[in-house]
Amino acid sequence: MNIQLITKVQQLTEELLDKLGVSADIVVEMEEEQTVNINITSKPESKREDIDGEAAPDNMGILIGYHGFTLRALQLILALMISREREEWLRVLIDIDGYRERREASIRALAKRTMDKARFLKEEVALPSMNAYDRRLVHMAVAEVEDMDTESVGEELRRRVVIRPKLSADSTPKQAL
Repeated sequence: MNIQLITKVQQLTEELLDKLGVSADIVVEMEEEQTVNINITSKPESKREDIDGEAAPDNMGILIGYHGFTLRALQLILALMISREREEWLRVLIDIDGYRERREASIRALAKRTMDKARFLKEEVALPSMNAYDRRLVHMAVAEVEDMDTESVGEELRRRVVIRPKLSADSTPKQAL
């Protein structure tokens, strides 16, 4: 494990968050040789209570953005900053207040509901457009089920996953529109 690299990533992340006006705790870990995990959590003093009396982090939603778009942009910016210093590419994965785990659970639940629908209708069902990481999660969730299959269709920003019952000898699924 490269302590200098972890320290540099920590420093760059703190500088970036400071420029964004966000106060947070940062933990940096090396997962593999070319992958660094950055966990960003709200500081206790920056939390407020939401309607249900639960602790709700301030400013963390702004770092995540709509469906994680801002989070992915931050990952790219940090990866570029780090790679500029190291002169080699380093994969950066950021998790903000457990967002990545919640998003994965949400995508898996969507995949399960869609499999149930495709199974019931005996036809393929198309999911909305997704980024590559979310599509991968859907493919992995469906791969765990023997009677269902997936395929990515479309191009670029309109790329989506189609879930369908696997073909048996006596049936063919109807095509999604």
